[in-house]
This record gives sequence, C-alpha cells and structure tokens, in this order.
Amino acid sequence: MKADPHYRQMELNPRIADGEMHTPERVQQQMEEARQQAEFYEAQRVQWETQRRELEESNEQKTLFNESLNEIGMKLYNAVRRFEKELESMDREQREVEQVNECLKRHLQILSSMQPQTWSTEGFKERLREALPKLERAENDFNEAFVGGRRYQHTDVFLNKPGVEEKPRTDWRALRGELSRGFFFHLPLFLLLLATWLLYLLATNLF
Repeated sequence: MKADPHYRQMELNPRIADGEMHTPERVQQQMEEARQQAEFYEAQRVQWETQRRELEESNEQKTLFNESLNEIGMKLYNAVRRFEKELESMDREQREVEQVNECLKRHLQILSSMQPQTWSTEGFKERLREALPKLERAENDFNEAFVGGRRYQHTDVFLNKPGVEEKPRTDWRALRGELSRGFFFHLPLFLLLLATWLLYLLATNLF
C-alpha cells in the first residue's frame, strides 16, 4: 500500500498537521483573546461589586433617612400637641381673665354711680341700706378673683391685689347691726317728735 503523498506532506509539516493551532501567532492571538475575556469578566465583576455597594449604601441611607424622618416627625408631632395644649390653656385663661375683668368693671360702674356725698340727710339711712349689699358684693367678688391666682400659668396679675395697702376686711354684718341699733335707739325720740308735731297741728286747728 502506497502512502498518500498529501498525508506524507502533512506529517513533515507540523503547522499543517495541527491546522496551524500551535503557531506563535495563533498562540499569541489566543492569549490576547483570553486576556480580553478575563478583562471583560473583571470589568463585569467590578461593575457588579460597585452596583452592590451602591445598593447597600442606598439601603443604609434609606434606613437612616427613614429613622431620622420618624424621629423628627415624632418630635414635631409632640411639639405641636404641646403648643396646642398651651394655646388652649392660654385661651381658657384669657376667657376667665376677661370674665373677671368684666365683673369688676360692672361693680366699678355701680360703685361710681353711688356718690354718697350727694345723699340727703333724710334718705341717707335708706340709701345706705340699699348700697351696703352692693358694696359688700363688690368686695367679695374682688377677693374671690384673687384667691385662686396661683392656678394661672400664663399671668401673674392675680398674685398680688392691686390698690393701696391692705386694710382690715370690713365687717358688713357689724355695720348693719350698728345701723339697726342706731335706728332703734333713735326710734323713740323720732316717735316723740312726731307725736309733739301732731299735737301741735291739732291744737293749732282747734284754736
């Protein structure tokens, strides 16, 4: 059997026998392709690692932001509730102060209209009897307005009573008692004078 001349040539030329797979150029090309592929995979790995870190950082920042949001939101909510309660308290106290002020103003108008210096001697006791309860009521309301002054948180206007130095409290019952005793003490004299005057008129008419 004769050898094939072409086959014989392939055996003598290893570049042809191996299909030029192991030529320096081919090996260099393969190494370059492998290097490029390795660089591509490394670039992919670096990109994925960068994306992973960015995602983790984003999640951490999101968590921190959410915690800060909840914390600051709760602080603001508590502050708003406290301010609302404070405003409600201030509004309530303002209404109470306005009521007290209006009450004392009415008493002041009533007392200012009395003007006892203009009372005549004839009707003095009767007018005094009518005025005493008004004066007593005004003083009672004045004192009651300053009794609970310490319960107000937003004003100290009730802590000290205004006006001149403190005087002893007027005993209106004693004053009325003195007035009654004086009336009954002078009643016999008044009746005697009345009887004398009537007798005088009777005698004058008879003669």
